[in-house]
Amino acid sequence: MLISAIINQGEGVGLDNILWIILPLLCCMMAMAQRGERASSPETVTESWFTTQDIETTYKAVEAETAEWRKKAEERKEKGESLTSKLRGVLGGGKAGERYVVKETNQPRLFRMADMTGPIYFELTEVEGGGTVVKTTYSSSIKSQMAGFKAGLPLKIPATPIGNRCPSCGKPVLPEFNLCPYCGEKLIKE
Repeated sequence: MLISAIINQGEGVGLDNILWIILPLLCCMMAMAQRGERASSPETVTESWFTTQDIETTYKAVEAETAEWRKKAEERKEKGESLTSKLRGVLGGGKAGERYVVKETNQPRLFRMADMTGPIYFELTEVEGGGTVVKTTYSSSIKSQMAGFKAGLPLKIPATPIGNRCPSCGKPVLPEFNLCPYCGEKLIKE
């Protein structure tokens, strides 16, 4: 459609010139598809944090935040999507512009989504005595959205373990542990 519009407007661009521009791109995409490769994707980030909210409140906050992400993505899509974002969506294995699609929920423990940048997981663990540990896995391309979400939660900063307790979830751990077996937080050695 773009080719015929350029030719019909008399821009002076011949069909053979346009083919020389498009042909290498198509060849590269077909070669990658045959080898099962995908376009380079952002790295996956996994992090955990502790919030003082109970697990149900935290789960509802995750649902509300991701609904807001979807809403903003739809607004951007309605304004007009660039060719590069359409290609990124198609090469990423989804439909162009498909963002933050809920794939699995196990309330209040798991919230999993699919995005054109990769999967997004929220795993919630209730802490005895109050609070919730949130473990997230997502692509680095949505780090700013995740940082904005975390900024709105009442978080606690992990401290050096006092006695034999995890600084993130507060559960007892053995001195030889490097990671907490309950929440996965890296333990600080004194």
